[in-house]
Amino acid sequence: MGSLTESHLICIKGFGENDIFIGGADGTMLHFNGSEWSKMDTKGRWAIKNMWGTGSDNLYAVCTDGKILKYDGSEWNTEDTENLPPMTGIWGLAADEIYACSRIGKILKYDGSEWQFMITGTDVDITRLWGCKEGGMYAVGYDGLTLKLDGDRWSRLTLISGSELYGIYGFGPTDMYIVGSDGATYKFNGSDFTEIPSGTMNFFLDVWGPNNEMVFAVGDEGMIMYLDGDQWTRIESNTEEYLTAIWGTSEDNIYAVGDNGVIIHWNGEDWKLVD
Repeated sequence: MGSLTESHLICIKGFGENDIFIGGADGTMLHFNGSEWSKMDTKGRWAIKNMWGTGSDNLYAVCTDGKILKYDGSEWNTEDTENLPPMTGIWGLAADEIYACSRIGKILKYDGSEWQFMITGTDVDITRLWGCKEGGMYAVGYDGLTLKLDGDRWSRLTLISGSELYGIYGFGPTDMYIVGSDGATYKFNGSDFTEIPSGTMNFFLDVWGPNNEMVFAVGDEGMIMYLDGDQWTRIESNTEEYLTAIWGTSEDNIYAVGDNGVIIHWNGEDWKLVD
C-alpha cells in the first residue's frame, strides 16, 4: 500500500525527472517536482485512465467517467465535449493533433479547437493509442483489435489474436510492442506481427522502455518483465500489487504504478518502493 494515497493508480506521464504526473481512481492526481510528491485537485472523483500532453501546461487526461480533463499549468478542468463513452487512452502527435479512444470502438480527434468523433469501423472496445510522426497513429483493443489511421479513417490490421490488448508503445514506425491478456506480447515492424513468448498467462497492462534495447512490460501481481533480445525475463519488483502503468526518463530513472497507491522506482539496478 502506498503512503501517498490508497487509491488505485492507473497512469503516469512526465516531462522530465522533476515533472511527473500520476493519475488514478477517485480523482487522484499526484505530482512530483523532483524533491517531493503532492496531491492535485482534479475537481471530481474521476477514474483517470491515461494521459498525454506537450508539456506540464498542456496536459490531457481521459477518464472512464466519459470525461476528458486538461491541465493548463495551474488547474485541472473538464473539456467541453458531449457525453462520451468510458475513455481509455490518449496520444498525440502535436498540440493540435490529439487522439482519444474509448470503449465501443470510439476514437475522437482534437484539432486544436474541438474534439470530433472519427470513423473506426468497429464497436470493439479500444484500449490504447500510440503513434509517431514518421509512422502515423495506431490503436489496440479487445479481441486482438489493431487499427492504423489511414487519412481520416481507421483501418484494421491483421493480427490473429483473441487477446485483450492493453498496451502499445514504440520507438519508430518499424519498432512497436503490444501487450495484453493471458501473457500476450507482440512485436510489430510496420507490416508484420511477431509473437514474443512470455512464459506466463498473467495479464500485461502496459509496456514502455527508454530505448528499444531496454523494454519493460508490467501487469498482474507485481509482474515486471524485461525484454532480453527476443525473450522476456521476469525481474523482482518488490511488490505483489497489480502494476498498471510504466514510464521514465532514462535507463536508470523509471517508475511503475499500480493498485493501492503503489509506486516503485527503477534506479538502474533494482526496483524499490517510493515512500
